Amino acid sequence: MSEETLDPPLPPTDARAEAVAERLFGLKFALRKDDPKHIHDEWQHAADWIHDGYLRQAIEVLATADQAQPASADGSDYGERMRVEYRELTARAGRLRDMLQRYADGMLDFEPACPITLLSRQLKVMDEYALILRRRANIEHISLGNQRIDTTVARDTR
Repeated sequence: MSEETLDPPLPPTDARAEAVAERLFGLKFALRKDDPKHIHDEWQHAADWIHDGYLRQAIEVLATADQAQPASADGSDYGERMRVEYRELTARAGRLRDMLQRYADGMLDFEPACPITLLSRQLKVMDEYALILRRRANIEHISLGNQRIDTTVARDTR
């Protein structure tokens, strides 16, 4: 094999790229996503060439996603911007809520560097912000669609 046919060396990777690569690996082999420990164990024992391949895919996917512009980036429709903002907020809050639940269940495969109390407070603030967006959308007659955030603390007090 000549050097011309070899793939270039991997660019530096971060935890985000490694997590995406591990998830792509789990999807490829149809490993259950509700069993992250099993996926992580399989990933840890995979060959280096498998790691490199999935890391390359993850880097490409993340680069493409980072360059993608939201539909409302031109600023022409504030209602659409609000829907996008609400959708992104609820998705992020959902991921944080899921992580906190996995931590509470003892299923989180890492120890957060940030105190859990601070992460919990962040989730409460995100829930309250989602509530404000819902109230504002209601006042301005903007449909946010069926996206809903599960709130335990945030309540609609007028």
